[in-house]
Amino acid sequence: MFESDEIDALVAKARHGYWAPLARAVTVVENSPPWEVSIPRAAQPCHIVGITGPPGAGKSTLTGRLIESFADDGQRVAVLAIDPSSPLTGGAVLGDRVRMETYLNGRPGVFVRSLASRGSHGAVAGSTRNIARLLELSGLFDIVLIETVGAGQTEVAIVEVADTVLLVTVPGLGDAVQTIKAGLMEVADAFIVNMADRPGAAETARHLRLAAGRVDAVYKTVATEGTGIDKLRDGLYGRWRSLRDDGRLEARRLEKWGSDAALVAEAFVADCAGSMALDPHATMQHSVDQILKEASSRWTR
Repeated sequence: MFESDEIDALVAKARHGYWAPLARAVTVVENSPPWEVSIPRAAQPCHIVGITGPPGAGKSTLTGRLIESFADDGQRVAVLAIDPSSPLTGGAVLGDRVRMETYLNGRPGVFVRSLASRGSHGAVAGSTRNIARLLELSGLFDIVLIETVGAGQTEVAIVEVADTVLLVTVPGLGDAVQTIKAGLMEVADAFIVNMADRPGAAETARHLRLAAGRVDAVYKTVATEGTGIDKLRDGLYGRWRSLRDDGRLEARRLEKWGSDAALVAEAFVADCAGSMALDPHATMQHSVDQILKEASSRWTR
């Protein structure tokens, strides 16, 4: 979809503070079926960080503070903020950017894009993977922050997109058993106890350290005041260096490339099935066979 000369043109304009062409390219990717999007791998990777957690944990404020900290440290920052879509109308408020506005003032080099989840499962929008790749391919950013919608324990799609997953929680969300349940706990690379000035913060951090098995995997922050943000930023610097130096980054990305192909194939087959008039009296095996044959006949690349 995007040729090298098109990417070069986007980059040239964006470097002069003109974000509109890049924003339009993001819109094209967002509105295109994933099987119609072809984005080459970037020669120079950037750190893609997913920020997830339950509703009300302060993810937007934390993301805003990270924007502030990274940008003021000379880093080029892009942000994808995922907002939930209405199950009835399909509309979305896209209010995360509004909550981040304070941290964008005086930082024109930060690119922020809100995305509607559009019914996608896993707390991220279906187009997030390809948009993150486009931003990385542009070469304009050192770090891409992806803030998910409020996520439950089984909504772990962000792990397929991000190099590092931050799980944001707050004291008082549940008893100690909650910290060792499957799902988000298993995919998180670091845990953020936000609103750490509340009672119970130390106990929450202790249980998370026990669950993670690493003392350095848990950070305490008070995002509204900016407390603990620079320490978290430095921890992310250290993780990025480690991922690149020991070869894990390349291995993880190659693994994700295969799973991404499977997800695109799944979406294509589902789209084909949605447009077919299947016999409700046929056996399940026969219906599946018909769907796969139809998908195979349509797949001409």
